[in-house]
Amino acid sequence: MSAEVRFSDAEPNGLATMLGGLIEANLAAHPERKRLLAKTATYGVSAPDVGVAASIRVGGNGVVVRNGIVGRPNVLIETASDNLMGLSAVPLRFGLPDITTEEGRAINRKLLKRELKVKGLFLHPGKLARLNRLLSVG
Repeated sequence: MSAEVRFSDAEPNGLATMLGGLIEANLAAHPERKRLLAKTATYGVSAPDVGVAASIRVGGNGVVVRNGIVGRPNVLIETASDNLMGLSAVPLRFGLPDITTEEGRAINRKLLKRELKVKGLFLHPGKLARLNRLLSVG
């Protein structure tokens, strides 16, 4: 049985569509990642520069994507829209950006400059690592 990605809104916004489609494609290409859905977690992703946000809930071997930030996500990522696409291509080590690569160091610079904000980074690093693995195209 494959993992299911569902959209709870009749018309998902562009960010919700992108995130859900990316997760769905990655689960199809890497079926072993389905195990990342076993534990429940909630995520929010926001691009304030274009006024769009989406929520992701994983658990029960499935994913639900919604428009907007719903409730209090375990991890909330806020960054400019042009940064979002690049995040899925960053090489990972232990589920987090690999600082031995230029791309990984660039992510750390954005965090330090507050161009990328990750609420829950220190409270829920394991959940953040799971999201990174679900979204990573590598």
